[in-house]
Amino acid sequence: MTVENQDGPRMILGGIVALIILLFAVSKCNAQTAQKPQLDTMACNVTCIDKYVKEKTSTGTVRYYAVYNDDKKDISELIPVTQNVMSYIRLCGENNIKPSLGIKLKNGQIQSLNRIHVQKSKSILSYNYFHTSRKSYMYEDS
Repeated sequence: MTVENQDGPRMILGGIVALIILLFAVSKCNAQTAQKPQLDTMACNVTCIDKYVKEKTSTGTVRYYAVYNDDKKDISELIPVTQNVMSYIRLCGENNIKPSLGIKLKNGQIQSLNRIHVQKSKSILSYNYFHTSRKSYMYEDS
């Protein structure tokens, strides 16, 4: 009988330890499921921008908006534009250049109109440079 009495407390103590380990595991899993906002940029069709609107707030700050109407994608929005992007758009307009713009999205919602920096691949440039320099040497030799 004494052997059975000693197994009972061991089983209870083992069950409590297992329950504590399980609680820590569950709380750690819940802490890791916090979602981060998903940021993305989609291409902006500059021809779909009807006009730019300038608004002066009650505090005196100036805000710019782009009236964007894209019938193909069924998007009609008033998109905020920063002053830096607005000056870039004006400079492109003065020089008859189409600006490279993108629409910044956060969790699928339109946030602002941004400038996109187009980068060319270095490998293509070095490949073209190599072949043009090789051809020029070939023409010089013959």
